[in-house]
Amino acid sequence: MGMHLPLALAGLLVVTGCATTPGPDYRPEPNPAPRDLRAYQLRLDPPLPAQRVRVEVVYRATRAECPVTQAGVQLTPEPRGQSLRFQVALDQFSDPRCGWQANQLWIALRAGDNYRTRFSVPPALDQQVRWCRLNPEHGTCLARQKDILDYKVPGDVHRVVITRGQ
Repeated sequence: MGMHLPLALAGLLVVTGCATTPGPDYRPEPNPAPRDLRAYQLRLDPPLPAQRVRVEVVYRATRAECPVTQAGVQLTPEPRGQSLRFQVALDQFSDPRCGWQANQLWIALRAGDNYRTRFSVPPALDQQVRWCRLNPEHGTCLARQKDILDYKVPGDVHRVVITRGQ
């Protein structure tokens, strides 16, 4: 089975970040000058244009006094040759009450008019490979090529390699 970002969290991720729990009227303030940046490269075979790839970063609060437990940002990968590149600010939010840490990178591929084909990886990865079957109703990504080829859902298969530091 593919991994899917819970719908409640997916609806709350926005460009500037947001809380994952209703109630407190709190939005973490983005760091105006993030310095702790981590670069990543995505290679897709066969390639997809950048506008069909979405990257979301979920941050978690490490301190109990934070008004919320998670926040997120959406990033736009940039084409570079045959790959896509993006940067994650590990110091994206600056509220000292929360102690924000980047927790998950969600990579989503558009099939039809949605991004249901998705998977997550930890930001500390060096390199990970996923095999994704694009399908607008039930896309999925798995770790092994054999498993995705055996998966009985129609759709194109893409090899996705995410590498840190490229």
